[in-house]
Amino acid sequence: MRRILLTTLLAGLASHAHAELTVAWKLEGFSGPESVARDPATGTLYVSNFGKDPMARDGDGFIATITAQGAVTKMDWATGLDAPKGMDFVGGRLYVSDIDQLVEIDTATGQVSNRYKAPGAQFLNDVAAGPDGRVYVSDTFSASVYVLEGGALGLFAQDPMLMGANGLLVEGGNLLVADLGDISGGFANIKPGPVVRIDLASKAISAYGAEGAVGVLDGIEPDGKGGVLLTDNPAGTVLDLQPGGTATVLATVGGGAADLEVDPANGLIIVPITPAGQVIALKTE
Repeated sequence: MRRILLTTLLAGLASHAHAELTVAWKLEGFSGPESVARDPATGTLYVSNFGKDPMARDGDGFIATITAQGAVTKMDWATGLDAPKGMDFVGGRLYVSDIDQLVEIDTATGQVSNRYKAPGAQFLNDVAAGPDGRVYVSDTFSASVYVLEGGALGLFAQDPMLMGANGLLVEGGNLLVADLGDISGGFANIKPGPVVRIDLASKAISAYGAEGAVGVLDGIEPDGKGGVLLTDNPAGTVLDLQPGGTATVLATVGGGAADLEVDPANGLIIVPITPAGQVIALKTE
């Protein structure tokens, strides 16, 4: 159903001159919004906020809840986090990355139910859950992906092709990884990265799109046409990429476009704009 609805939402975007993404609503007042995740059970949208510093253990991180109609329902739904970023769901639990640990939150109460330390992690970023309940977490600074299984968080893959590993998406038997790129020269001098796929069985890593960089990538979601939607963070763009292809710009939303989400039930693509403290919802006309 998700893919059918997404196909309807994005019909015609392959020839994007004939379709246009427009702003359906915009919310202000967030503090370092980094990721939006939709609870498939309830349709509630969750927004992670890392606060003043994305790497500080300062306790000012929190998660807000909003509606698909563009209203904040609770800004402080979950508090006491340091710098929460990517999120995904398994059952009634929300899993969110927080610097060097994966935090498990009960969606019924907003209370932390567990914390899983990632040994050796430096900057945990996006989170993606597989249909088997395993939860994957990217570590941007160590070109790595961790996995939570059997109650423990351990290293799943580490490779130069994962340099700047950021956005994650489980698709079939693969984990797709959107790379920021080479960050060895600092965030001001990032060399753009590609999208790669990790075979979940063999852990073999290969290019997803055409050879070469795609952008300074952040979020990744299915586009409903067999490809993926991406955000290029500093460029502030939403991109579409097909397997073996090159990226097409669908919309420009503003510098700092972070970990996007798709709401197929309401025909929305939702993008947090970190430096502006905004969350923007796009819709096709």
